[in-house]
Amino acid sequence: MLKVVGGGESLAARYVDLVKKVWVAGIAAEKGFEQVFAVDSGSDEIEVSGGGVLLVTRAMALEAGGREVRKLRLDALFPRDVRDYEDFKRLVREHVEHLVALEALEDGADLLLIDGSLYGRMIHVIRELKVEGREDFMLEYAEAYSELLSSALENGAVVVGVSKDSRSTVLKEELLLTQLVSLLSGYEPGVRERVMELWRLLRRRPSQALNGVRALVKEGLDPRALELFEDARSAVPDSKIIAAIGLGTGFTSPLVLTLERVSTGITDLLLRSRDEELEGELARAFEKAAEQPDFSARVKSLLRALRSYPPVHTTYAVFAAGDDPVRVDIVARELIQPAGSSRFANPTSRVVQAVLAHLALLYGGRRCYNALLLEVDKRVRTTLETLELYYKLAMREVGELILHSRGERRVLYP
Repeated sequence: MLKVVGGGESLAARYVDLVKKVWVAGIAAEKGFEQVFAVDSGSDEIEVSGGGVLLVTRAMALEAGGREVRKLRLDALFPRDVRDYEDFKRLVREHVEHLVALEALEDGADLLLIDGSLYGRMIHVIRELKVEGREDFMLEYAEAYSELLSSALENGAVVVGVSKDSRSTVLKEELLLTQLVSLLSGYEPGVRERVMELWRLLRRRPSQALNGVRALVKEGLDPRALELFEDARSAVPDSKIIAAIGLGTGFTSPLVLTLERVSTGITDLLLRSRDEELEGELARAFEKAAEQPDFSARVKSLLRALRSYPPVHTTYAVFAAGDDPVRVDIVARELIQPAGSSRFANPTSRVVQAVLAHLALLYGGRRCYNALLLEVDKRVRTTLETLELYYKLAMREVGELILHSRGERRVLYP
């Protein structure tokens, strides 16, 4: 327990000098955008007799002046694989958020706030879901998300992901990498390359990477290299480290993240293989979708979607001394230039500063990290009353009596 809920002093001692190098003090609250929409979603299910489920998913884009853009989706299915069904529910919520955000762009949004990480949505594993009738959903997801980001860039709008309790470790890994590069500067090029190959392997095959470093330490490599690998492998998130250090109001220098940085598996194949090699590989990954006549066209569409993902500028912001850091992902036309040798964007872009200033304007304390996102979350959340309304509407639409499952009947009608 102490390792998880405490441990602040040891973390601060370990990382304070590294974080200070990328820390920018102070955030002044200031209005930088006119048409600001916050986007969130919610979902719930109605279990029906026979093992079926009616999955109701809805999303809303709420403008600061109170204007609403809404989107509703209904999926009727028989879940089999529980894990894939849970993944599907989460992905559908994000997908409907992308669709409603596209409508908000058409309504003139110049700043879109989305609850969660923009970069995390880029690196979802492209795979076939074990959900009957929705096996190829990841293709649809990637196409819509790419369209959202591309449309925002074309319209000059800024898309921002805001995460309150981020478990990401991207900042920690980048800071440790700078230490590792410095440590290796006195070694022969061959040794440096071997160590860096193991670093790239760490995320995919951690045991193999750590064993490789241990072997190199026995051959004379500085043992501190192994410590850096072990720290990078640790699950301690960036937000915990920043909170432990306590540098006051401010933000970290934005870290430029691209899809190539941590791509794995099929995504890695998509980015690095020739187009003519890919259809067969994807046909094996999407057995059901490959049976459709338009599969070849969808493969090309998926490739365009993945390869068009813009860079994401990621920073951690503290809007009041002593408060928890908020992760902020930013996509904007002004930020699509490639980074230099460092992945840290220095100096900080005017767009990033304007976004953080506007977020500071929406900050309302520890319990209100973003007033607009909290309000849209409240409005879009489903209740028993709304589910019962959807249930009755579904019966009216199909003209059939839809019986609740036995378990749900006991809860609703005891």
